Amino acid sequence: MKFSGAIAAGIRHIQENRLRAGLSILGISIGIASVLCMMAIGDGAKQIIADDIEKLGGANQVQLWIRQSVRRRGRRYPTTERYTLGDAYAIEAECPEVTGVLPRNRRSRIFVTSPQGGEFRSASLEGVTSDYAQLMRYDLQEGRFLSENDINNATQVCVLGANVAVELFGNTSAIGQEVKLRNHWRQAPVRMRVVGTMAPKGRNLSVTWGSLDNLICVPITTYQQRITGIRYVERINIFFQKDAEAYDVVKSARKVIRQRHRGIDNFTSYWRPKRTVEQLEHLEKVMKIALGGVAGFSLFVSGIGIMNICLVSVGEKTREIGLRKSVGARRIDIFWQFLTESICLCLCGGVFGIAGGWLAAHGMARIAIRIVPIVPEWPVVLSLYWMLTSVLFSVFMGVCFGVYPAMRAARLSPIDALRAEN
Repeated sequence: MKFSGAIAAGIRHIQENRLRAGLSILGISIGIASVLCMMAIGDGAKQIIADDIEKLGGANQVQLWIRQSVRRRGRRYPTTERYTLGDAYAIEAECPEVTGVLPRNRRSRIFVTSPQGGEFRSASLEGVTSDYAQLMRYDLQEGRFLSENDINNATQVCVLGANVAVELFGNTSAIGQEVKLRNHWRQAPVRMRVVGTMAPKGRNLSVTWGSLDNLICVPITTYQQRITGIRYVERINIFFQKDAEAYDVVKSARKVIRQRHRGIDNFTSYWRPKRTVEQLEHLEKVMKIALGGVAGFSLFVSGIGIMNICLVSVGEKTREIGLRKSVGARRIDIFWQFLTESICLCLCGGVFGIAGGWLAAHGMARIAIRIVPIVPEWPVVLSLYWMLTSVLFSVFMGVCFGVYPAMRAARLSPIDALRAEN
């Protein structure tokens, strides 16, 4: 009996018992599909976080902000030190790893109106410098961004986000138009001339007001002197080179701050986007280990079912085994015949599991969009690595759980096999 004939005989037996084979395949496919589904959803979440960080300027940055209070002699006291524009410029000048520094002040949900009667009640006001668009990766749709002259002279100009421009002016150009800003309802409106509008950027998970297009940028000096009266800088974004360590950059920045604040830097706190990515990767590893354990147990149970089916198949084909051995079939031929049956069952389960996992992941992605409506689309990332792993693991299972039935069939005596009654 040829090797190819043994394999064909194993496959033919599966075709003759389709219902039994289908139920065996179903157990394998469900286990693999569940793992692949969760891997695809988890990798999609990781991609969403990475895309969000890119929208906010990339992962190679740290953000400094002011602590609300500091501990001194066992008690907490309100913070009195504040950042200044000079601090930001000094960090950029004295830290060699730094590629750009962005001082920022922000107020959420300000009230803005246009002379045509348009109004927008959920805009976010950002007091920034001329480097904001470049560092935060905003593209201009029309007009220009803030200039150094606007920052130095605290001019009353602004750049509108895409949503704000549409809400206030519709399809007409906003360039040269005038808007009125109010930080709160009791404040007298501040007139601002629109010099530019930004291209749409979309929504973001980490932004409290949802969309990155609900934005109005004004010179930080105008923000401080004419709108809020806050003369300090609330937070500083520090952008650094790709090969630099974030902790080294923070250490250098705090050294500059100590020199400029009489040896004090305990009012400084920081956040780095890379830590968010690292935490997500750690969580993903833990989730994969947990899911792998659950899936391994379910696949072990399914493998026992495959072994049981193969043993039943050996019992049904006992006389056939005796007949084939009597006409010259070798033990290895019988062995491969039954091992092929086990491998084919598991391999089919793996292939169907990949298809089922892909479909289930898309279904879960649709549900995720409804649960987290801030996300317009949840990507399904089913990597080739995991698909190949699923196929190889299926073959491995077929070998592990098919060896014993195949060896039992190969060891049958031709005389005893021919005497058996199926």
